[in-house]
Amino acid sequence: MNNAIRYAVFLFVFGLTVCDAQQKDQLEGLTELERMEVGFKDKVNYLLQRAWVANMEPSYASVLPFIPSIDERRIPLEQGEGANSDFSLIEANINLSFPLFFGKPKGWRVNQRHMFTFDYNGNFRMSLDDSKPILPGNNKVGFSWYIALHNNFTRGIFKDNKVEEKINFKPDNLKFWNLLIQAHHYSNGQAPGFFFVPNEENPDFKRNSYRDGDFSTNYFYGQLTRGWYNKLHNSLHQFSLGYRLDLGTEESTFAFSKEQEDAYGKNRAIFKYDYRTERLQNKMAYHFRVETEYIIGNLDDFVPNLALAEGNDNKYRFAIRGFFEMSPNNHRSIGYFVSIYYGRDYMNIRYDDIIYSTQFGVTLSLDKFFMPKLNYD
Repeated sequence: MNNAIRYAVFLFVFGLTVCDAQQKDQLEGLTELERMEVGFKDKVNYLLQRAWVANMEPSYASVLPFIPSIDERRIPLEQGEGANSDFSLIEANINLSFPLFFGKPKGWRVNQRHMFTFDYNGNFRMSLDDSKPILPGNNKVGFSWYIALHNNFTRGIFKDNKVEEKINFKPDNLKFWNLLIQAHHYSNGQAPGFFFVPNEENPDFKRNSYRDGDFSTNYFYGQLTRGWYNKLHNSLHQFSLGYRLDLGTEESTFAFSKEQEDAYGKNRAIFKYDYRTERLQNKMAYHFRVETEYIIGNLDDFVPNLALAEGNDNKYRFAIRGFFEMSPNNHRSIGYFVSIYYGRDYMNIRYDDIIYSTQFGVTLSLDKFFMPKLNYD
């Protein structure tokens, strides 16, 4: 009997050891973000942190994007600029944020409501011209500071209430205010040279050089977001209002190209609406996003590359983009999207080209947003 008891105790202890080792192995296999989320997903601050991720500009890749001018161009495209077709071969937008400071779940709760990141955004387009060249791409590098200002559970940023930090503390939907502050340098990395002049005898007849023109600017951006999680419909709404100020000179370390003065625009008002939800028994995520931009200030030197530009005072200050994404939750890093755009071309030096854009493709994410489960028992 004693031997049987010893054997049973041995099996019990051995089983506990194996289970503990398996649990540790599972935890060791998690990423730092996933490790942080263990035991943290029912907290208000976790939901606020994921709202930052949900509201970021999506990364994507599209094949054969259709990007025509809204009308006949005043100076046609040259070989290497996309002259062969209104279709491009590929367009990709890679938006990356690397957290430098991010409050941990077991740390001071005020820290959990801040994130400071180093950012890189690259937007590239490959034309269907001979040898399929890549057009001068967008390169944005800088820093972002995300701040969860206030919510209806834990109140203001310095008034966290530990009793009310769980999302199931009360039946109300979570309503919040977030703030985003960015400082970025934006350039296409080209050598000096800005305009394309098809006839040297008529230097005033020109447009921006889409193949090798040098574009450079710097900006501060502030954005206030009002958002809420709807528990009943398992959805997230975020309305954002932002202001962007471009600055710099031709001689500054991070230059602002002098040819862009009174043409590109140094002040912008930006509005965004981002909506996310899950359906089909939480197996499919849906994401809708619309973003508008309006340029404020002097644009006397802006001349659009349109044949109808002569006698037309339209400075094309307004731009709008609509974006719809479907993302199966078991596709861990990708989704599928369609987008439309109207306004100045968003590829740096091409801003005097007024376009429509229609694209289909895949979204890409290293930190894919999954809708938090809000109805906790």
